[in-house]
Amino acid sequence: MRRHILTLTVLTLLCLAVWPAVAAAGGEDFGAAVDESVAVALDAAGGEAVPVIVFAPGHLGDVGARLPKGVEVTELPDLGAVAVWLSADEIADLGDESWVDALVADNPVYGLGVASMDVTNLAIGLGELAAPADGGPAGRGVTVAVIDSGVTVHADLGDERLVGWHDFVKRKKEPYDDAGHGTFVAGLIAGDGSASLPLEDGGFADVQFRGVAPAADIVAVKVLDKFGRGRASQLIAGILWAIDQKDALGIDVMNISIAGTPVGPAEVDPVAQAVRAAWEAGITVVCAAGNEGEFGLGGILSPGNEPHVITVGATDTKQTDEVDDDRVAAYSSYGPTLYDEFAKPDLVAPGNRNISLRTPRSYIDKTFPENVIPLEDYWSATALADASPSLESEYLMLSGTSTSAPVVAGAVALMLEDDPELAPDDVKLRLMASADPVPPVTEGDPLHQYQQGAGTLDVPEALALDELYADGPTLSADLGDGDDILPTDVYLSWAKYAWTKYAWTKYAWTKYAWTKYAWTKYAWTKYAWTKYAWTKYAWTKYAWTKYAWTKYAWTKYAWTVLIEGQ
Repeated sequence: MRRHILTLTVLTLLCLAVWPAVAAAGGEDFGAAVDESVAVALDAAGGEAVPVIVFAPGHLGDVGARLPKGVEVTELPDLGAVAVWLSADEIADLGDESWVDALVADNPVYGLGVASMDVTNLAIGLGELAAPADGGPAGRGVTVAVIDSGVTVHADLGDERLVGWHDFVKRKKEPYDDAGHGTFVAGLIAGDGSASLPLEDGGFADVQFRGVAPAADIVAVKVLDKFGRGRASQLIAGILWAIDQKDALGIDVMNISIAGTPVGPAEVDPVAQAVRAAWEAGITVVCAAGNEGEFGLGGILSPGNEPHVITVGATDTKQTDEVDDDRVAAYSSYGPTLYDEFAKPDLVAPGNRNISLRTPRSYIDKTFPENVIPLEDYWSATALADASPSLESEYLMLSGTSTSAPVVAGAVALMLEDDPELAPDDVKLRLMASADPVPPVTEGDPLHQYQQGAGTLDVPEALALDELYADGPTLSADLGDGDDILPTDVYLSWAKYAWTKYAWTKYAWTKYAWTKYAWTKYAWTKYAWTKYAWTKYAWTKYAWTKYAWTKYAWTKYAWTVLIEGQ
């Protein structure tokens, strides 16, 4: 595939082979390996140390020898990298070393979501299938890794289905979710509706809120703090942990409803590299597109910019089960992607006013009390009259692409229950080939082709395509080289937009001072670097030229054909 380096005045594209030297506002030369994002972070931090990711395959011992005592270290062995807080002088020192391939800002990542689930399920076609209780699809035998703010045990998600847990924030041994975001996401995937069991099934509810795959298992990986914030290095560490645990825990699907600013082309963006490694390991990865629809073209966030994975935008169902009145939500990010101009999202799914699991006294619960679903909205009047006054609602309403992505992840679980041998590329192909076109908000809108991808999720149709298999990577369409569709000033505009909306000052630097953690706590000897050598996922092994765009021409799975629903 063609790959050009586009050099801009403010933002220089990241490339492992060629790294233009950058300088801070004061004029200090940081060396050829240092990305512009680092200079931006240093300027924003006002002279304080900033978090960076240092790529030095085969030389991580050399990096460790150059770091000061007391610095916090997050190992990213599969990428041949380490995340660390460094001062400007320390960055300049490392940036001049020939064995450092790249040094990029460890950007903030965040949850993407701040009607009812029965409407959502009907809108994606589940009403046309047999109910789970009657033997219909339910995700049985499928495990989904939720990389998020954690997951707490809930009436709709018992501990017997929470089969794996790892905490990269507080290192706690038992599952919890102080943000409430991850539990909400997990409920959209696998909540079984026990807390809203219908009257006819022996319960007390008039309306049941159930996830798409109510029998699927969940592995929870906590990488966000109680405010729904984290760093790219934590997200990468969580993804790599899930890859390592794939066989032990039976992980089939990975949902990532968190994202951050892309730092360069997908083939060198650190988080994009990690999700590609998961995809190549046989895990079907579903990512939220982002909630940057207001930005316009180029608003897809990382890791949704990676061309292999399934990137999901959001629709507004208007709280009906009819697809004809659905529209792409105004906040839903759309491409083509920055740097690469890949067509993203790949498809859209209901993401507006979705209802899922509430985590009482979590950050979301306390910040958005108006989003709690009143008991009278789903309990029968008779049952509610006899209920204890202290009874609390089990459900919450949220919107965003972080809620549409798990709807698709749940659909993937249904597909894998039906055919466990499906490869990630088969799943993506079937989802896109079966998607239904979404009418534009404004007739004739030229941007609509970029907003909906192949269309909106249609589960029965995806399950019906049981003879459709990919004969190569189902890559998102390559529409250009970074400036064929996107205006030349989009990179300057994005830098201004991103750093204003997600300013570094939002994350108090002194709170995360690099002296907080002792070096010995994260000893380099903890992980054998040779075990996770960069060559394990060498780019030469998965070279872009291996799957030439001409061989798997987009005309084979034509973007325009899928949009038109032909």
